[in-house]
Amino acid sequence: MTDLLLAGGRVLDPGQGIDALLDIGVTAGRVSAIGDAGHAGETIDAAGETIDTSGLVLVPGLVDLHTHLYAGVSHYGIDPDANCLRRGVTTAVDAGSAGAQTFPGFRRYVIEPAGTRVLAFLHVAVQGMITSLVGELEDLRWASPDQAVARAREHPDVIVGVKVRLGYQMVGNDPEPALRLARQAAGRLGLPLMVHIIDMRKPITWLLRHLGEGDIVTHCFHANEGGILAPDGRLYPQVARARARGVVFDVGHGAGSFAYRVARAAFAQDFPPDTVSSDLHAHNVAGPVYDQATTLSKLLHCGMSLAGVVTATTAAPAAAIRRSAEVGTLAPGATADVTGFELRAGEWMLPDGAGDSEPVATLIVPRLVVRAGTAHRLDAVIPGSRS
Repeated sequence: MTDLLLAGGRVLDPGQGIDALLDIGVTAGRVSAIGDAGHAGETIDAAGETIDTSGLVLVPGLVDLHTHLYAGVSHYGIDPDANCLRRGVTTAVDAGSAGAQTFPGFRRYVIEPAGTRVLAFLHVAVQGMITSLVGELEDLRWASPDQAVARAREHPDVIVGVKVRLGYQMVGNDPEPALRLARQAAGRLGLPLMVHIIDMRKPITWLLRHLGEGDIVTHCFHANEGGILAPDGRLYPQVARARARGVVFDVGHGAGSFAYRVARAAFAQDFPPDTVSSDLHAHNVAGPVYDQATTLSKLLHCGMSLAGVVTATTAAPAAAIRRSAEVGTLAPGATADVTGFELRAGEWMLPDGAGDSEPVATLIVPRLVVRAGTAHRLDAVIPGSRS
């Protein structure tokens, strides 16, 4: 007996090469079968519950690789279920809100109660990102690779890497000492290092020498110091070479870390992002970010294909956090995480993080989310203003 049947939607799972009208069967919280739409009885056992998904695009549950979810401790923190799961994201990865000394509380009070699957990059600063009053690594005594390594080894099921922010506000004018400490921790753990690059005083070229396969550059389309474009607007050759050796380039929209003009310049030089993330937090959830689906809509607007956008929020981030067997896929046997969204046509003025707004003609609007086999119907949330 199939517990849940999602019937008649357009199933799009680029990681498996699927794009067709299909039915999805879910049993005991896992994907049990995918069959031809309208012929479920021939391929999928009778269902306990059937949801008509005609008119929706069904994709693997959205993965947001960069969020901030430690509400009540970090000034960035927001509730994961209200802002992620109820907006179509089944897996949210916190990007360094907690460090070694604050992580146990993050696990107990946020990760474990959440309906959203919450994973985390652990900050190399022991306190994590708790305030904007003082940069977390202006004083390097806050950094402890030893404590980061010990804490990550205690929580291998949820800690997926190490985080460091290299803006001058966090580390001062010389980012290299902080980077070396974070590099040490990630290297000892054999986990990816995620690096925040906006407002670095040095050009990005110095940093890329320290990054290797699987490491993640987040905020790749910002328009401030330390970006991927040289002063003449050309992509630094070292950036392309870093991608060729396996460095991952992530959007991380944030309050001020995504510019339409930088994204378009990168696209024109054959440099789309590897992963699309929101950097959703308390200071941007009311705009300019709103949610992950709106971030995806902006990248669609900039020229990515629908399949490319879906890959960048499903299979690609799942691979980046080394969870491809369970996350970002509709393969039979995987956890039944599914997002169903409308492609809504119109014209909406959506802001980037650099002070510009553009009319976006297609919005990705989540209307259904299935998390580990449990379905939630979602109200349509339309951000921004109708132009």
